[in-house]
Amino acid sequence: MYFNELVSTYDSQRRERNIYHDLMRDRVREILLVGSLYDSFVVESDGVLTEQIYGEYFKLNLNAVPRITCAYTEESAMDLFRDGRFDLVVVMASTEFDMPLRLAVSMKSTWPDIPILLMVTDNSSLAMLDMSRPELAVFNRIFVWNGYSKLFVGMIKYIEDWRNARADTHAGQVRVILLIEDSVRYYSRYLPVLYRVVLKQTQALIEGERIAETNKLMSIRARPKVLLANTYEDALEVFESYKPYLLTVITDIRFRRNGEFDDNAGFDFLKFVKQELPDLPMLVQSSETNVREKAYAFGASFIDKNSESLEMELAAFFEANLGFGNFVFRMPNGAEIGQAGNMSEFIQKLNEIPIESLLYHAGHNHFSAWLMARGEINVAKIMKPYRITDFGSPEELRQFIVNMIDQIRSVHSRGIVPELDPEMVKHSRYLCKIADGSVGGKGRGLLFIRSLLENFDFPQYVPGIEISMPNTVFIGIDEFEHFLESNGLWSWAYYDKEVQDLRSVFVQKPLSQKLENNLRQLLSLSKRPLAVRSSGLFEDMLMVPFSGVYDTYILPNNHPDSEVRFKQLSTAVKLIYASLFSKEARAYFEATNYNLEEERMAVIIQELAGNRHGDYFYPHISGVAQSYNYYPISYVKPDDGLCIAALGLGTYLVTGGTAFRFCPRYPKLDIGPLEYISENTQRYFHVLSLRDKDPNLLKGEMASLFELPIDAAESDRYFSMFASTWDSLDQRFVPGVSTDGHRIIDLANILKHEAYPFAKAIDIALDIGKRSMGTPVEIEYALNFDDDKQEPTLYLLQLKPLIHLEDQIEIDLSSIQKDACFLLSRNCMGNGRDLSIHNIVWVDPRKFQRNETLEIAAEIEELDVLARKENFDYLLIGPGRWGTRDRWLGVPVSFDQISHAKVIVEMDLPGFVVDSSLGSHFFHNLTTMRIKYMKINQGSADDHIDLEWLYSLKPRVGTRHCVLTELNTSLDMRFDGRSGKGAIFKSTESSNLKRAIETGN
Repeated sequence: MYFNELVSTYDSQRRERNIYHDLMRDRVREILLVGSLYDSFVVESDGVLTEQIYGEYFKLNLNAVPRITCAYTEESAMDLFRDGRFDLVVVMASTEFDMPLRLAVSMKSTWPDIPILLMVTDNSSLAMLDMSRPELAVFNRIFVWNGYSKLFVGMIKYIEDWRNARADTHAGQVRVILLIEDSVRYYSRYLPVLYRVVLKQTQALIEGERIAETNKLMSIRARPKVLLANTYEDALEVFESYKPYLLTVITDIRFRRNGEFDDNAGFDFLKFVKQELPDLPMLVQSSETNVREKAYAFGASFIDKNSESLEMELAAFFEANLGFGNFVFRMPNGAEIGQAGNMSEFIQKLNEIPIESLLYHAGHNHFSAWLMARGEINVAKIMKPYRITDFGSPEELRQFIVNMIDQIRSVHSRGIVPELDPEMVKHSRYLCKIADGSVGGKGRGLLFIRSLLENFDFPQYVPGIEISMPNTVFIGIDEFEHFLESNGLWSWAYYDKEVQDLRSVFVQKPLSQKLENNLRQLLSLSKRPLAVRSSGLFEDMLMVPFSGVYDTYILPNNHPDSEVRFKQLSTAVKLIYASLFSKEARAYFEATNYNLEEERMAVIIQELAGNRHGDYFYPHISGVAQSYNYYPISYVKPDDGLCIAALGLGTYLVTGGTAFRFCPRYPKLDIGPLEYISENTQRYFHVLSLRDKDPNLLKGEMASLFELPIDAAESDRYFSMFASTWDSLDQRFVPGVSTDGHRIIDLANILKHEAYPFAKAIDIALDIGKRSMGTPVEIEYALNFDDDKQEPTLYLLQLKPLIHLEDQIEIDLSSIQKDACFLLSRNCMGNGRDLSIHNIVWVDPRKFQRNETLEIAAEIEELDVLARKENFDYLLIGPGRWGTRDRWLGVPVSFDQISHAKVIVEMDLPGFVVDSSLGSHFFHNLTTMRIKYMKINQGSADDHIDLEWLYSLKPRVGTRHCVLTELNTSLDMRFDGRSGKGAIFKSTESSNLKRAIETGN
């Protein structure tokens, strides 16, 4: 019920924003957007999509702004499609493409002339789409989003240009830009940039001229059209059709001609163009940099497709021919008295200009026209009907305009990311931006959390606990690009550098003056400790990893010298930028369908959740919660979820510390025997030290953090809420700490005695997140008690997707012949069949020593380097935990040390039984990288590992503790994601498929 209320709220707000839908009759007026609630929200909110559409359409001064109608299911999409005539349908897809295809076929059978676009969420999803499928022809074009907020506007304008180019060129002499590109990935990047530059050129032309309103309207409407061709024949047809109107040709080198890929098609086309239109500007875009001189010989410019500054170079090519329109303040005689390039400058100049200039511009509706171009649609709509005679004096008119802008922009701040406002920071919780550009993957999750908090009535469903998020400031990705460009760091950092070299160089370079000023202003307003976190463009996208790869820094923010505090904060920002080029991050990019140069970094600055405890600062509880549990017990189902809770800062969990686990839907159920919980309880916790007011951040993320024993928290009055005492005599937990004994962090008074509805709040938040995203989710949170409040506060810190389950596999362990199997387990993660592995990297149990795990990690890295060099993947097997920070619990590798591991196996040894590390960032990255996992439990009758077979194989490479074994045939690996069972057969012949396993294929 509550989810339906949330959807209704979003629909209501979206309808309120669509007040300008009937203003442009001859363009795309009605758009049907089909996708999950979360996908629709992210596309609309990241970069303020709705305001972008309104602003750009008003800038064109046309008479119909598109109305976006959202559908979240196939059935509701078809119902809407049948009821109303849409001009454009955009179908979003992440990993499942059968529904979009089925939906598109149904729609085309009803209205065959309505264009349907497929918008794939990211490159990983695009890689899963078989572009050779003939049924994809039902879509008029396929795009890939990749978190680029301007793509949606580009798609709309692509359809409009495709529809209107012929009529507009004949009627209005509109020029045409011909783009020849067959890569979905690249034209999805090009089109938004092209349209943005074209629109700025058009605006600049009319702002600099004193022309009549009717001519101004024609000039705005006559913007160049962008037409996209994929093949030589398509390009030739466009050229011949629009030859008199061509403005420029942008082409790749290799694309199809006569149905076959032609390596010289681009240059042949340029040669043809040169003969027909010798003076036409041309641009070659290619990943083959050796053709640069050849392009110059044709008189064309050249851009390297793999350039880390591709978009900026593309924009620079157009900027040489296009102008940008500031607002030019003039006197009635035309004399220029000032210019404004942004809203702040506009308001400042408006307060300064003479009355004559004010009346001149107001009389000609210049103010409303320029404001519409800047996206301030509501301001312009309200102002335009007013006349000078409606005001008692010119000063009254001036004040009306200034006040109207202030009031409407304040209303706009709901649902978007406003600029830093000192008054807002002083008097309320805030979320704002101090540098432009996308807020990145984590930022999108935080924006959605903020939206949930604004639109969902949590107190109605979970009274007795406050649900909130910390005060948050975003540094958009534009600052990252400026920092690397202005300091010449792109080319230097792009090549492999040691992390200390990266950090040392980056911290010496200046940020932009604007950002430095904004950081100083922020520090003058905020005195609490700060968490400075990465938010890469690709972070936390569906099916994309990078969780925990980049750095996070926690600052005490308590030095008496404000300049020292500023240096700490600016240093943290620069170190996060540097972490993009770290060895570990590079390994992630190598293992994914992404390029390092495509990534951009936003930064999140949050006030740290928690309280001061003497010389330390920390929240009472931090943790992660997942809506899907790969290890359910008893009557718990996988969809009932899992929550992990630990005392202190969440870095304890990130580093793999042992923590309490419970099912948020059944919080009173113990996950495991009491004695086991007692032995594996949390024994220390992470805190921020307030003693060291100027920590050396170059030492890394832990520079400002301390580890304290659990008993250090006993003096806190709320400690009894989280702790119980182990009664060894009666073999039971006693809630609270009133008796002596071993302390257990189990949240007994909160969960079992229901002192506060913490578990219910987590359960509802997970359910809303899962249903909004359309996929299992993970939430990072902090729970804190404050003497000034009657109820605790649950801070939602992050919301991100988990993986989709792949093709369904069913495994019956009881019917499998163990002599045919290498590995069997009922504790697995992942789903599907894999026949690609011929290599096994394993720690020899006969040589394993717990005090030598650091040496083992180094040996594993040596073998991984060989795998990288020879480009092969492997099955990784070892005792205890992989990726633990506690070397006594297993092998403390980082992901870059096992970057070619496709399947990871943790096994018990006699006298060495360790719980898995579910919940750590390392473990979560295995799931998002789609690396399969298996745990071999010593005490399980079903679990099995054939060590004798492994010992019998001839090693290819051996180290002191480890072995690389190369097989003649591939292993047959099968994982059932629903049941958590897995089987790895020694070969496909031995898999006994008919008896043991049934697939859904």
